[in-house]
Formats: sequence, C-alpha cells, structure tokens
Amino acid sequence: MRYGVTLPPFMEWSDPLTVVEMAAEADEAGWDGFFLWDHVTWNPAWGGTPPIADAWTCLAAAATATSHVLLGTVVTPLARRRPQIVARQVLTVDHLSGGRALLGVGLGADYDFEVFGERLTARGEVLDESLAVLTALFTGGPVDFDGTYYHVHCPPMLPTPVNGAIPIWVGGHWPNRAPFDRAARFDGVVPRKADDETGLVTTDDLRAIRVAIGRADDFAYVASGSTSGPDDVAAVSEWVGAGATWWLESMHPFGGRAGQMRDRLRAGPPRVPGR
Repeated sequence: MRYGVTLPPFMEWSDPLTVVEMAAEADEAGWDGFFLWDHVTWNPAWGGTPPIADAWTCLAAAATATSHVLLGTVVTPLARRRPQIVARQVLTVDHLSGGRALLGVGLGADYDFEVFGERLTARGEVLDESLAVLTALFTGGPVDFDGTYYHVHCPPMLPTPVNGAIPIWVGGHWPNRAPFDRAARFDGVVPRKADDETGLVTTDDLRAIRVAIGRADDFAYVASGSTSGPDDVAAVSEWVGAGATWWLESMHPFGGRAGQMRDRLRAGPPRVPGR
C-alpha cells in the first residue's frame, strides 16, 4: 500500500509558492505521492470565481523542492489538451524530479469544455487517440499516427523518460466499462462512482473493478477518501482488504478548511501496519 495526497490548486492554494511548500511538506511527512487536480476553470454551478493555478507549472516547481514523492495530476483531461504539449510538460517534470512524474488522465469535467465552446462529444475517442500519440512520443522514436482526430508525423521527442516510461493512471466512473477497459491497458485506475453525489466508490465496487480489469501485477488500484490523522488506520485497512494498492487522501480548501487540511498533510499518512 502506498499513500498520497490529492488537492486542487484553487482558492488559498492557487498561489504556486504555497503549492510548492505543501509538496515539500508532503515529502517530509512521508507521503508517497503529491497529485493535483487539473482544471482550467471553476464549475459555474458552484458560484463565485476563485483563483486557480496551472497544475503542471506547479508540479514542475514542486519537483525542485522534493526528493521522494511521485508528482502528477489526478486527472488531466487529454481531450481538451494537445497530447504533444502534455508529453513535453510531463517529460520536463520527470527530468526535474529525477524520474518521479506520473500522469493521470480522464474525460474531464463538462464545464471545463462548455465555457470555452469546446465539444463534449467523442471525448472517449479523442482521449484514446491522445493516449496513443502521447505514449508513442514517450518512446523516443519517430511517430507516425493517423487517426480520426490526430495526424502526427514527427521526429523523436527527446529526452525519453528517466526510468524508461511514465506511469499512466486512468480515471473513470464505475460501473461504466469503457474507462476501465482503457485503464487495463495502462498502469493504474482512479475510480469514481457514477450517479453518486459524493463520487466515492465502495470496497465492493473496488473488488468488482479488480475483477473487471483483471490485473494482478504492479497495477495501481487507487482508493480515496479522508482520514482524521495518521492513527486512523481503520478507514484504510478495509481498502487494503478490498485490494487497493494506493490510498489518496482527498484535501481541499473549501469551506474555510485550508488550514485544517494543511495540518492533516503535515501529520503524514495513515499507514496500515505491515503495509
């Protein structure tokens, strides 16, 4: 079991210097991963217009202030990004960090597309083509790809990943099957619950997801939620029993909780004994 934190670079945490400080605090506190939400705007239904920082710029800066944590996004919506730009950003963070970059991908939130007049249709197909282009670019060889949405004929994108590859986690809403079939082709899955206000899957859901994906190697089955502190191992133990290999502590500054959440980060992960 490995332990990370996931948080939005929004509101009080939109200051890139604050995000870098938090990454360093996570590193020092013994977390294994530091992952940012990747949004370009705020859900209009929530009201207000809070400041938001760019996730990959913050992660690049965090790479220079940390030595242990994996650094990445949960998740980047590739359907609204050019895969060649994302590939270059991820490779840069990977080399700045000495091989600690991780890329989470998914379809993304509707409002990130709608407010800029971008299409909402065919996002799954665009995502799959984007992943094909991006992973080909990571190999360091020439890329020749002709799809419906992308036509790429380019020389090698160098440098290659420090450790030979960039881990890719795929987000998706259970029990929709397409995201989990997609995840099975990569390195991990970050599940959410479809048609549920909290979006949180259950341990039974995770067991079903493990069966659906069918991977028993070093594939990352990611569970997420909140614990009260490093001694709150009971909340995590049930996920270990369900087959989770990562626990992501969900943190956010909403509702005036920025200070409380940052204290939780500094306290460290709720490590299950022997895990």
